[in-house]
Amino acid sequence: MKLSRMVKAGDIIRLKRGLYCVAAKHLRDGNYLQFGVIANRLYGPSYVSFETALAHYGLIPERVYRQMSAVVKRSKCFRTPLAEFAYRQIPESLFPLGVRIIESANGNYLMANPTKALCDTLLIKRDLRVTSPKTLRDFLETDMRFDFDEFGEPDLETLHGFATCGMKSGLFNALERIFK
Repeated sequence: MKLSRMVKAGDIIRLKRGLYCVAAKHLRDGNYLQFGVIANRLYGPSYVSFETALAHYGLIPERVYRQMSAVVKRSKCFRTPLAEFAYRQIPESLFPLGVRIIESANGNYLMANPTKALCDTLLIKRDLRVTSPKTLRDFLETDMRFDFDEFGEPDLETLHGFATCGMKSGLFNALERIFK
């Protein structure tokens, strides 16, 4: 009953059954927890990836309105008062590749490195039938507005893992050839 009263008074925010967040008015700097911290705890095991991670690293110019994460469980979506959190299923063999711990003042959370975020994004794109490096580079620059200059050095182990996973092999082989 106390939780219900606190939610009604606006002291805490209910994210899902059994998971609450302190309201911004009670935080010293007025900022919520990092969305990554919430995303990892809302449904897991998970790590922040896809366009959310690409935007975090400054690799795409678009603002992301949905916090996207990868899971090995079924895909799911949570609409909370803070944001919408979407979880997309990826193969279990690819889950641990290229994941790093991000440390923040509000807690640590898991996020894909830039290479993994790009690979995850390409993996879930529907109707993407690209097998040549030139066409893939054109798609990345034109359609996704991917910033190759900001990208830096790719994680070759992660690239190779995606290229040999058996899903969209031609696409990931083309991506490997772009970065070699």
